[in-house]
Amino acid sequence: MPFSLDLIKSAMFEINILGAGETPSADEASWGLEKLQRLIDRLNAYRQAIYNVNFQVFTVQANQSPTIGPTGNFVVNPRPVRIVSASWLLNPGSGSNQVDTPIRVADNQWWASNPNKQLTSSISTYLYYSPDVPNGTCYFWPIPTVSNPVRLELWTSLVVPITTETQLTFPQGYWDAIVLSLAEDLCSGFQKEPSPTLSERKRAAMRIIMGNNAPPPRIDTDYGMPNSGGSGRPDFDFLTGLDDN
Repeated sequence: MPFSLDLIKSAMFEINILGAGETPSADEASWGLEKLQRLIDRLNAYRQAIYNVNFQVFTVQANQSPTIGPTGNFVVNPRPVRIVSASWLLNPGSGSNQVDTPIRVADNQWWASNPNKQLTSSISTYLYYSPDVPNGTCYFWPIPTVSNPVRLELWTSLVVPITTETQLTFPQGYWDAIVLSLAEDLCSGFQKEPSPTLSERKRAAMRIIMGNNAPPPRIDTDYGMPNSGGSGRPDFDFLTGLDDN
């Protein structure tokens, strides 16, 4: 897997700042690193650039609204852009008897309209996530009065490089997309206009990774609905806009 400097050199080569075998100056490498950091930070905030979600288990202490992030009660670096889903783990450590009890992830409108934010109970049914910086805050409601493990579904972020010697690991397709995007981003700093060919190659590379990260949505109807036929299989193809029949 490449080092940060490898990506910077490749991007500069794409826009003819460097020739084959040349190395950027210290100032050029520093500028390239900053642009690379900003590019990856931008991708980490965009859902279609998120290649995976991961499920992590944390313990919620009684009467606590835990923070989550690099220095939070739940240590995650960087702090999650979004919590996709959450579940209490009942009967933890009981093997096959362990049960996931879903918690509904609520939005800020729900939280704002909640008249009794200090309600307590032995188990929470809602979670409102406030993505503060550097640590977000998880508001479980009702506030749990007992400690219990919770499983959170989080976006998996690309690692933001710290130095030019940071080695980066990407899923398939990201290497080309990042180099071409970085090349386009570097053009302004070198008083260049990105060529139409570069821009089209970049868009094609981004379409590949975003297509992999955006699976078709699940479309279904309940049994007993008109024309459902009891199969639960939709007849409408959202990709083509046509009926399958």
